[in-house]
Amino acid sequence: MILVKKLLNLLKILLITFVFSLVIDFFLGSKILKYFDDYFAKSQFYERLIRIDHPIYHHTLRENVKYTNNVSFVDTYVLCTNNHGFKSKCDQVDNKDYEFAFIGDSFTEGTPIEYEDSFVGIFTEKTGYKTANLGIVSYSPKIYLSKLNYLINQGFKFDHVVVFIDISDFYDDINFYSIDESLKVTEKNYKKKNLKRRKFLRNNFPLTNFYMFVLKKYKFTKEEKQLDNNENPIFTDKVNLKAKWTYSKTDKIQGYDLGVKKGNQIMINHMEKLYEVLSKNNIKLSLAVYPWPHQLKNDVVNSKHVKIWQEFCQNKCEKFINFFPIFFEKMNNSSYLEIYKKYYFKNDPHFNKTGHKVLAAELIRSF
Repeated sequence: MILVKKLLNLLKILLITFVFSLVIDFFLGSKILKYFDDYFAKSQFYERLIRIDHPIYHHTLRENVKYTNNVSFVDTYVLCTNNHGFKSKCDQVDNKDYEFAFIGDSFTEGTPIEYEDSFVGIFTEKTGYKTANLGIVSYSPKIYLSKLNYLINQGFKFDHVVVFIDISDFYDDINFYSIDESLKVTEKNYKKKNLKRRKFLRNNFPLTNFYMFVLKKYKFTKEEKQLDNNENPIFTDKVNLKAKWTYSKTDKIQGYDLGVKKGNQIMINHMEKLYEVLSKNNIKLSLAVYPWPHQLKNDVVNSKHVKIWQEFCQNKCEKFINFFPIFFEKMNNSSYLEIYKKYYFKNDPHFNKTGHKVLAAELIRSF
């Protein structure tokens, strides 16, 4: 009986402590996180605090960020945003007028390298144009449309928008996002995923949400990276799936919500709406396409991806910038493996610093 009473007392203490911590979190959690912001920026987990929800275009980056210890594939790098939440040089403050805006997914954001080494950063430095990097991980045409429409309505001015259409945009756009008539983007199966409840907990108990994330990820940061001695790239199943549609022999692919033809038509429809928004505001549109390692190995230079967006660009785009021939020509003079190792990160489809230099050089030549 004595042992049972002790256990019950202990449980009461733990319960009271837990409830008390939640009360503190509810009222003071955001202030506590903000107070320790400089400390967290040196941790391995700060990205959880800077990649935030957006009520209109799903997600964005927090403004005025200086994340000094962001983990890349090989080391750490510095991630900074300006006062608008656009990836930029550190401590950069801009007004709302830009000559060029680049938008895309993680390739355009420039993960996992610093702004100055990304094609947007190099382009900005070499040309002197005032440039906004609107690209963020996991963006796709529905978000391109939603975000640009929102920013224009908020008073942002862009002379020229360059959209970098990624191979993975097809999968993300048809499998992950929905967009309504007001151009608000949400996740598909919102109710099934309990996103409303999860967002409530994330927004109202930010401190608890952060340290739960830390606990979940801590074991991965402690594990030493296993060096892969295999020269051939080893991609995740999800990466392989996202790349597959451009060289698939069938319209229906297991793991895709829609067939290739129908899915691409939906993307084209949203890009046409984007063109209308930009045209209405006297903003020029250009499009860029580029290959993943999968396309270099399994696809052709005149890829399905290239054909779709080249046709879309007729009478709409100021420029259609096709990087496929550049990398295929390099491969013809070398080999797939050598090109992959030279221009992409190991076991990942993203361009490394050398790859970004190639993109930047062609952009500078084009503009």
